[in-house]
Amino acid sequence: MKKILLILFLFALFLPLKSFARESVDYWYIKNFDSNITVNRDSSLTIDEKIEADCGLCVEKHGIFRILPTFYSPEAGKQTDIHIKLLSITDFNGKSYKYTASNDRINKTITWKIGDPNKIVQGVNNYEIKYSITNGIRTNNPDFDEFYWNLNGNYWDIETDNFTSNITFPDGIKQNNINTSLYSGLLGSQSSSNATLKWIDDQTIQVKSIERLKAREGITLSATFPKGIVTAYQPSFFEIYGKYFYFLITIFVFAFCYIIWRKFGRDPKVNPTIAPEFDVPDKLSPMSLGMVYSDGILKTQYISASIIDLAVKNALKIEEIDNKGVFTSKDFKLSRLKGKTKGITADEEKLLGDLFGAKDEIMMSDLKNNFYKNIAGLGSMVKRDLVEKDYLMPYSRVGQILFIVAGVLLFMGIFISFVISGYLALNAFLSSAIFIIFSFLMPKRSLKGGKFYYRVLGFKLYLNTAEKYRQRFFEKENLFEKFLPYAMMFGMTELWIKKMKDIYGEKYFATYHPIWYVGAISSFNESSFNTMVTGMSQHMSSTISSSPSSSGSGGGGFSGGGGGGGGGGGW
Repeated sequence: MKKILLILFLFALFLPLKSFARESVDYWYIKNFDSNITVNRDSSLTIDEKIEADCGLCVEKHGIFRILPTFYSPEAGKQTDIHIKLLSITDFNGKSYKYTASNDRINKTITWKIGDPNKIVQGVNNYEIKYSITNGIRTNNPDFDEFYWNLNGNYWDIETDNFTSNITFPDGIKQNNINTSLYSGLLGSQSSSNATLKWIDDQTIQVKSIERLKAREGITLSATFPKGIVTAYQPSFFEIYGKYFYFLITIFVFAFCYIIWRKFGRDPKVNPTIAPEFDVPDKLSPMSLGMVYSDGILKTQYISASIIDLAVKNALKIEEIDNKGVFTSKDFKLSRLKGKTKGITADEEKLLGDLFGAKDEIMMSDLKNNFYKNIAGLGSMVKRDLVEKDYLMPYSRVGQILFIVAGVLLFMGIFISFVISGYLALNAFLSSAIFIIFSFLMPKRSLKGGKFYYRVLGFKLYLNTAEKYRQRFFEKENLFEKFLPYAMMFGMTELWIKKMKDIYGEKYFATYHPIWYVGAISSFNESSFNTMVTGMSQHMSSTISSSPSSSGSGGGGFSGGGGGGGGGGGW
């Protein structure tokens, strides 16, 4: 008797158990998950999921949530949308549950959050979810059609003690003309060790888990059968082309903004003839001339050009500094000069004040992550002065309205991307961008400003064709340096230096050195001087516009393959 009892004890001790009893439960888990899937002849699926979930003695729990993907990948790099229609969410007795549905257009999932936030649940709770899939069968293979479905989902946050799925096929698909493959485990697993498959009648396959399914473990079934039994899903005209109709919204928005711009933002018509202008029009600074040229926009290259202009006018000196260390890098020291200057404008006086403050010397590197705060105020001052002198019109309220509408569309696009349609959201973003662009195009030149703009173009033409007017450069002193900041403003520094080389010749420049610059070049040559000026301009532009950076915190198959799947958890 003792030997028999010992044998029975050892047998009970080592007997594999399907699932282990749970005691003192204070967390969500699924006791039983039963899924019934009906495959229809039109390639649709009807799915009925019965989930018996237990949260034991948990506190502040309200229900579960179920997540389903709205796409599947027939092959690497491609996605096909899945059309899901929810039929009902009830308990096992047919009593409806309160739930909320949400679409994640970015990750392409739909979530049903089941339960009442004002109601606390404990113990075992029963949930029955019924839904349909319009395009559940793969028909793209020329040799066979396939039911390839992730039966329970590899993205559950909670464990499942027992899982059963019955898959019923339509007439014509039977045990003798179907090939099946089963996969279980974590995403990507090709094992079937934790699942069994059997036919319970001639058209129904039953799949069951063997052991408890841990979080993120799922079961996938692939069943291939002859073509011609089910009909391939035929998407409607709107499903194929409907997303493109949304772009009509963007076209309409562009047409609307263009009409508004023609009425409120278009510059007045003037004689378009461009004649060479042989001096700086109205002696404006590079910043002011640049803002007229760009219709009220202050660019950082205009600021760096004005810094060079201040040096040419003997208001400051620029010294190139090599920072020696593990990595050699260049910096520039700006020194404010006292004494007589040559024609500094009011906006350049403000620029000097913004650069130096109460200091007489500064390093360009000291302006990094700091000077950008002054750009808006400097631009406003220059713009205000140009408006007062009737070069530009005041900023239009129409532009402000367009900018506000752009902001509204931007937030709408973010909302739509999660709730309605990705293509509609895209068009909301595009429309927002169009409104923003036209809001910046609304500033317009006055009649005087429109005529002056062609003088600016004439000055640019003169700089661009300087070799035609050689005698002027020999008659007037220092035109090369005087116009250099404006060539920088127009973005033609290299061209300007080449033209001066052609006009003055190699001999003149062999002994030339700008008195306002202290640096590595001891004699002039075209390449070194262009490199110096261009590099200095780029360094200044990037430094004065930089702001502090911020960082945040924060066939073949496999388990999880095919359509369906998803997951869920408790809340």
